[in-house]
Amino acid sequence: MKQLWCAWIMVCACAVAADDYKIKVDVTQQGNVFLTQASFYLPLSLCQSYRYLTDYDAATHIPGVVASATTRLDARKARVERLLQERILFFPIKMRMVLEMTELPNLGTDFVQISGEAKSYKGAWRLEQDGNGTRFRYRTESEPDSILPIAVIEYFIKNRLNSSFEAMAKAGAERLKQPC
Repeated sequence: MKQLWCAWIMVCACAVAADDYKIKVDVTQQGNVFLTQASFYLPLSLCQSYRYLTDYDAATHIPGVVASATTRLDARKARVERLLQERILFFPIKMRMVLEMTELPNLGTDFVQISGEAKSYKGAWRLEQDGNGTRFRYRTESEPDSILPIAVIEYFIKNRLNSSFEAMAKAGAERLKQPC
């Protein structure tokens, strides 16, 4: 009984922590293109938030991101190569993507896939000061290129994004004590 009680407390504590981040995710589909809008809140300064956002290789803390390597192109541009590994139904899926990131200091980033498995993938992160913290806003347009039925891809996208944004928020919250 004591173990069951401890497990329940852990579940409740995790739920409260996730709510603290005020995570919102909305995915809509227009033909074969998925439009995603999401946001979460962290008690970080705008400067700390921007440093976290542009620490591209920190993405390996997100479930499904196996590797991330960044190459600086200039002071405001970076090329990020990522390897993702997921399981859709019983099928292991590996995806590679190369993104070009354009950095907008203390405002956010714009990105576009320059190679990878998706037909297209582009979007932006924006940072907004919100009280004693920062709201992270994310929007993308993506068109998958897969042999899987579009309904399976849609189910995967909608169900996977909430946990991904929660992992990002948790990893970002750990940076509260890091200087800017």
